[in-house]
Amino acid sequence: MQSEKVNSIRVDHVTKKYNIYNNSSDRVKEIFDFRGKSHHGEYFALNDISFTVCKGETFGIIGTNGAGKSTLLKMITGVANPTNGEIKVDGRISALLELGAGFNRNYTGIENIYLNGTMMGFTRQEMNSRINSIVEFADIGEFINQPVKTYSSGMFARLAFAVAISIEPDVLIIDEALSVGDVFFQNKCYRKFEELRSKGITILFVSHDIGAVKQLCSRVLWLDHGNCKMIGESVEVCNEYMNHILSKRTEEYNREIHNLQDENFAVKKRFDLESFPEIQYTNESILNASVKILSSFVTDSNGERVSACHAGETYTLSIIFHSDNEIRNCIAGFVMETIKGLWIINCNSISCGNKQPFQVCAQSMNRVDFEFEMPQIVNGDYVIGVAISEGNQLNFKVLTWLYGVLYLQITNVGNNDGILRLNADVSIYEREDNYE
Repeated sequence: MQSEKVNSIRVDHVTKKYNIYNNSSDRVKEIFDFRGKSHHGEYFALNDISFTVCKGETFGIIGTNGAGKSTLLKMITGVANPTNGEIKVDGRISALLELGAGFNRNYTGIENIYLNGTMMGFTRQEMNSRINSIVEFADIGEFINQPVKTYSSGMFARLAFAVAISIEPDVLIIDEALSVGDVFFQNKCYRKFEELRSKGITILFVSHDIGAVKQLCSRVLWLDHGNCKMIGESVEVCNEYMNHILSKRTEEYNREIHNLQDENFAVKKRFDLESFPEIQYTNESILNASVKILSSFVTDSNGERVSACHAGETYTLSIIFHSDNEIRNCIAGFVMETIKGLWIINCNSISCGNKQPFQVCAQSMNRVDFEFEMPQIVNGDYVIGVAISEGNQLNFKVLTWLYGVLYLQITNVGNNDGILRLNADVSIYEREDNYE
């Protein structure tokens, strides 16, 4: 008999309504208007939202700015109350909403750790058992004994995150908090995140990083102007979300592309443009009116276009684009990621070959080819995004970035376990003066 799932969070027909006044005098008029006439408008930050999160589930919430995500989190944590409806949370909540919100900047790092522990309901003895792990996780050295007001923004965020996540609550709420500190600390945060998931802690994850949401969450709620637009499996919901927010821009972009094809392909033929495949847009993109990626495809060693590849064999990825303006320092590149948004390959024309940007003339059609040996990655389905940027390897501006324009099915007979198989030269040495 299958065990019944237990709900950690239940949101039942929740609505949050605000009264909107055009000016302060309208508020006064309403107070003293004995006829009961309304002098305000109504704004629904949330409108009849219902969902449940099971114990041990990682649940995502997505939506554009103003969709109602922050309002919902405030009500789940008890900071705000709903106008209508009911919210129930089973267990202790730790919310990473505003890192360091409870810190006293005149106190030292150590003192703030104990202060926050007290605010969360822990005794000093309970915090004593956690203090070493918090200090170790924050990794700010002797600054832990200095006033917080002397910290850099990065040090402050590291300590705040370490304190918030060390509680190991029943329910953890994360709102864009996994991007604090340098890359090494972010990696540590994600590893801690995975550790908490493995312990069966319920996690509510709110982020604009759709790749991370796909990778980490099993189900996702999509909020749109306070309404539940969609709720379901993470990949399905995230893809629908990104299709929605880019639908109008994509239509305009496609019209411009067809115009360019009609105007330019018959005139300028520096390379073969015959029967090139049209790009299909399925994910979030960065579009630029002056730089238009017209096509991208993968060919094998015989020049045949393919969507199925074998690890260890040679392939060429091509990007065809048109630029209205001159680009003195142009960079072309692509990324390959898993279906859940995990980046496997990040390659551009500087890092992979030319070492220097190339020049693009105004009103020109251009093609960039990347010839490479398919790495020893695990069997599976992958998507490729392509981009055109301007600048250099350290300082660049993305002009156009099309996510998920290519699909590849990769076969690797020798790798079915890890993401990447490393081909390494292995040397074994034995000490000459061994002794018993």
